[in-house]
Amino acid sequence: MKYNTDNPHAVYALFKLAWSQYGCSPAELTGEREKEAAARVAHQLNIESAILYSEENTGIVVPEGQVSAAIAEIKGRFQNEEAFLQALEQAELNMQLLKDGLRRELQVEAVLERVCVGQVQVSEADAELFYYLHPERFAVSEKREVRHILVTVNEDYAENTEALALQRIEQIRSRLLKKPGRFEEQAQKHSECPTALHGGLVGKVERGKLFTELDEVLFNMASGEISAPVRSELGFHLLYCGEIEQPRQVPLGEILPKLRQSLEERQRAQFQRQWIAEQLHRLNAPAQVVNA
Repeated sequence: MKYNTDNPHAVYALFKLAWSQYGCSPAELTGEREKEAAARVAHQLNIESAILYSEENTGIVVPEGQVSAAIAEIKGRFQNEEAFLQALEQAELNMQLLKDGLRRELQVEAVLERVCVGQVQVSEADAELFYYLHPERFAVSEKREVRHILVTVNEDYAENTEALALQRIEQIRSRLLKKPGRFEEQAQKHSECPTALHGGLVGKVERGKLFTELDEVLFNMASGEISAPVRSELGFHLLYCGEIEQPRQVPLGEILPKLRQSLEERQRAQFQRQWIAEQLHRLNAPAQVVNA
């Protein structure tokens, strides 16, 4: 298998992009995907070059241990060592090219961290101000735990006509009204939805996440209540409303540390984008000729 020695960094970049974005080897990229991937790799390498040609890269050395850890992390994404080595071969990569690509990537990351030192800082007061200026971002909607039993309607089958499906769901409901604690058992036995495997559990849902007909019924039920049959495009449902989490505003004290971190990460990303744009301009700007 030959290796691309003209631009070895492009080989690694394409390897990473193909697996992370498309879930396949570079060799499996065809047509528009192949063109898109090539353009993205070229753009990425241009950015990396601008970063690595900057003054801020001076003196940065990537420890060998970091490269080894990065290789181990990549290996962990594959089923075994053989699958990992096969993926490298398909991408025309060897271990040395992989190490070089990872070292370059870690070098870029180190430079970007360096340029932000002392430039980005969010105080508690800044975070508090953001919290009070954007209260809607910290509002938690009402959630309801819901289980359901589904009997489908399909007029192509005699046992699933509208009338018979309704009759079956009403019989199930009749049993449950006498013994509500059997809902999970009845879901496992009779529901025609994959959630039957989990006792009909759909999970905790907010308004607007279910079929409109189910949503309207669920959010007018009391905790522990079993609904009347509800018709959807799939068939008839019985709903069981479990725990109800009331809407609330997340307290500042609960969210403050994560909010500061989130705001700092956002500011750091913005600062890095601006700095990268400046480096790209310097790298790609035509040289000026000064008359002697």
